[in-house]
Amino acid sequence: MTIVHLNIGLGGGGAEHMILEMAKKSQQDHIETVVLAITNNDQIEYKFSENNLKYHYLGINSPKSFFSGIQKMKQVLSNYDDIVLHCHMFHALVIGIYFKLFVKKVPVVFTLHNILVEEIYRRWFLFFTKPFRKIDINFSEDATKWYLKDIQVIANGVDFDIFKLDNERTFNENETFKFLYLGRIEEQKNPLVMVDLTKKLLEKGISNFEIRVAGNGDMKDELETLIKSNNLENHIKLLGFQKNVKQLLFDAHCMIMPSLWEGLPISLIEASATKLPIITTPVGSIPKFFKPSNCFVPNIETFDEAMASVIQDYQNAKTKANQLYEDNKNMFDINSVYKKHLDLYKSVTK
Repeated sequence: MTIVHLNIGLGGGGAEHMILEMAKKSQQDHIETVVLAITNNDQIEYKFSENNLKYHYLGINSPKSFFSGIQKMKQVLSNYDDIVLHCHMFHALVIGIYFKLFVKKVPVVFTLHNILVEEIYRRWFLFFTKPFRKIDINFSEDATKWYLKDIQVIANGVDFDIFKLDNERTFNENETFKFLYLGRIEEQKNPLVMVDLTKKLLEKGISNFEIRVAGNGDMKDELETLIKSNNLENHIKLLGFQKNVKQLLFDAHCMIMPSLWEGLPISLIEASATKLPIITTPVGSIPKFFKPSNCFVPNIETFDEAMASVIQDYQNAKTKANQLYEDNKNMFDINSVYKKHLDLYKSVTK
């Protein structure tokens, strides 16, 4: 069997990190694994290179390069047999379905990596291509939609051993409380709201905090302008893309994720592996695993109140984080997640 992961690129998102971890595991099992990036986005290419994983760029950076990219895909995969093509997100499925219909008949597995599909044309494409997919993977039963095939529920996963925190987190009133926003600075993640959240905390008389923003995206300039125009440079720090995510998690007191929509973010799972308190909006598959008993899940209207609560009663926040770790470790551990994927791949090749 050859496992082929097809994704939009090698960017810094959750899907890419999930592919990375899955490919590392299958390589350790001596299973032929190939990663195909549709575009030339190479933000975390170094991670694939460091682990000696096989990856290729198809160079489909615009519609006019579609067919040359398909030809490249054909060449790369020509020497592999018993291929399972795992398409990650919508654009990869478009490429995968075309490849299956017109180049080489291969079983297609699809992970949407989200629950929300706003564009009606995408929903209809997903609906009409159901016969050409073996199975769809999503993160919870809530992801069942009319335009998806029968859902196999498999959560995202991380290597909990890598993110193990040796020392217990502490916070005292004399130090700066560090919130961490870890993700793309794009509409989905709702980054501009951090300015309003900061202003609300200051209005409450809370000033011993900063929000560290680790990531890049098309709203970064707008966010930077808002920060400067409101004189909040001392409270919101733009760090840009960061390679050492683990150290960021270790150094933080709390992760915040004020997203408008999500699937099941890898960054939340990484934070839970370090027993980092979490504040997140209840969107996508998040509420299935992240609940008031193990973290803070306010709507965006009361998000600032949760942030204030974590600062004022950090012991309670740590207690929730410890409970989150215990609740979800077995489900989110990469070894368990990988095994479920591997069993599925074997089933579709029979």
